[in-house]
Amino acid sequence: MAKSLEDNLENRSNYKATWNKLTPSSDDAKMAVAGHANEEELDQSALVTVSILEQFIEINSADVVLEIGCGVGRVGKTLSNKCSKWIGTDISGNMLKYAAQRLKGVTNVELIELSTVGLKEISDNSVDVVYCTVVFMHLYEWDRYKYVQESFRVLKPNGRCFFDNVDITSNHGWKVFMESSSFEIDKRPARISMVSTRDELETYALKAGFQEVKVHRWHDAWVGVTGVKRV
Repeated sequence: MAKSLEDNLENRSNYKATWNKLTPSSDDAKMAVAGHANEEELDQSALVTVSILEQFIEINSADVVLEIGCGVGRVGKTLSNKCSKWIGTDISGNMLKYAAQRLKGVTNVELIELSTVGLKEISDNSVDVVYCTVVFMHLYEWDRYKYVQESFRVLKPNGRCFFDNVDITSNHGWKVFMESSSFEIDKRPARISMVSTRDELETYALKAGFQEVKVHRWHDAWVGVTGVKRV
C-alpha cells in the first residue's frame, strides 16, 4: 500500500501539500499548530509568545509586523492589538482560511498565502518586524535560511527580526530529538520535528546581513535569535 503524504519524509519539502492535507478542518489545524483546539488555551499560549517577542525585540504601536507561518492566527489575534498592522503569511491556504475565521472583525490584519518557500509576495523594505515561531522545526535547514534572508529584504532599515526553534541542548529539545529518531527510517513523517542549535540560528542571521545579533534561550526548551537590519 502506498504511503500517505504526511507519512512520507520524501514529501517534506512539499510544505504546501503536506500542511493542506493535515488540516481538513479548523480543529485539525489548531491541533497541528498548538497541540490543542481549545480557544482559551490558544489565547493563553499566544500571550506567552507575545510576551517573549516584546521582551526580545519590542513591539511598538506604529509597527507593521509580519509573521512567517502564522497558521490559524494564534499569535496574530493577540499581537494585532499591539501594532499598527499585522500581516500573517503561510504556505497553507487551509491555515489561512481558518485564520480568517478566527480574526474576523479585526481590521488591521492582512493574510497572504505564500506560493513557495520565501516571501516574494512581500515588497522590499516594507515592514518593521518579522518573526517566525514554532515553524523552523518543520523546515529543512536550507529553507530556514531562505526565510531569514527574505526577512532581511522585506524589513525596513532598523527593522527587527526574531526566529526560534526547539533547542537540542535543552532537556525538552533532546526529548524531541529522541522521539523523532525513534521512527523507522522509511516511516518518518513529512512533518517530523527537527531541532536547532544556537550556532545554527546565529549563523543564519549573521550571514543574512543582520547586525546586533543575539541568541536567547528560555524554558529549558527553546533557542531564538534576534537581529537588526542596519543599512
